[in-house]
Amino acid sequence: MTEGPPDLAADLAPDLAHDFRQAMRRVASTVNVITICVGGTPMGITATAMSSISTDPPSLLVCINRTASMHGSMEDVSHFRVNVLHRDQEAVARMFADRRHQALRFSEGWTADCERPPRLVDAQASLLCRRIDHHRFGTHSIFIGQVEEVILREEVAPLVYLNGSYARAG
Repeated sequence: MTEGPPDLAADLAPDLAHDFRQAMRRVASTVNVITICVGGTPMGITATAMSSISTDPPSLLVCINRTASMHGSMEDVSHFRVNVLHRDQEAVARMFADRRHQALRFSEGWTADCERPPRLVDAQASLLCRRIDHHRFGTHSIFIGQVEEVILREEVAPLVYLNGSYARAG
């Protein structure tokens, strides 16, 4: 009789998930707002799980929690945009992290005509991506995008997230 795959969760030490979260609090991450448009409506979410994959072709990945209101729509859109936040944009990060502010999110500083995913005009960097793949893993989905456009702010001073708090780099 062949055995099925092991139940990984049952094999983990009870404190491993807690210890992993604590370890990740020690990793500084750039703060981003990921945006899409669905049926003419702009949507966005604050995310720190973003990474480049390749320069040939230019591509990156973003990870979105499957419980996020935007998750289902991310699976269906052709494009998404990564808006890398500047250190002076903590208020933007907080607004997109709090569902209570949903109605105000795109009220100032955005190109949000929905011909393309919204772009934060003064973002540290803005990368338009064609969504080419996604994979579900655990609590999140990994969305892979091929970069089609990059817009940069001159000063390099990103907003970062470290130990549960926003911080400034640069």
